[in-house]
Amino acid sequence: MPGASDQELALARVYATAMLDLAQSRDQVDALLDELLDFAGRVEKDPDFETFLSSPMVDLETRRKTLEKLFRGKYGDLLVDSLQVLNRKGRLGLIRSVVEAYLLAREELRGHVRVHVRTAAPLTDELRAKLKVVVDRHTGKEADLAEAVDESLIGGLVVRIGDEKFDTSIATKLTALAGTLLERASREIHGDRVFVEQIT
Repeated sequence: MPGASDQELALARVYATAMLDLAQSRDQVDALLDELLDFAGRVEKDPDFETFLSSPMVDLETRRKTLEKLFRGKYGDLLVDSLQVLNRKGRLGLIRSVVEAYLLAREELRGHVRVHVRTAAPLTDELRAKLKVVVDRHTGKEADLAEAVDESLIGGLVVRIGDEKFDTSIATKLTALAGTLLERASREIHGDRVFVEQIT
């Protein structure tokens, strides 16, 4: 879900969880996922449509009528009704994040958890296996690793499991060290100033 803020991701999870609960009650968990993925594909392929869904220049009633005309009967009522709720709340711009959150929630329902791993270099098979064991133990679920290489990390890795983030990257440690050194230097300079003031 690139580009989405933490607040947007949290909101997406709220809507996705509500949709999953409804889908479970109607035995439509997988059917809704298929439709969500199809809808997200439409959004991704058509930037104008994505703009239409999220633009504050489009009034809610126009969007409501368009959604009904285009998708009622093509998709199940659960999806169309959910889209209408997102529209009323002004959250249709989050639809791709909602789809991703729904997918993750479905995986968790089935005993899996998506784990995003960023490393400076590709994981070795040995490190991947060790990481999976640690995450499985930590979450009590089977970890599905989504790996990405980010050379800016220099070394180490960043692991995100839902809202939890574990950052052991060298870049982060260097940033923290620089902050500590600057703070120490500032204190020392301030201390010297006090000392000079006291003896003058």
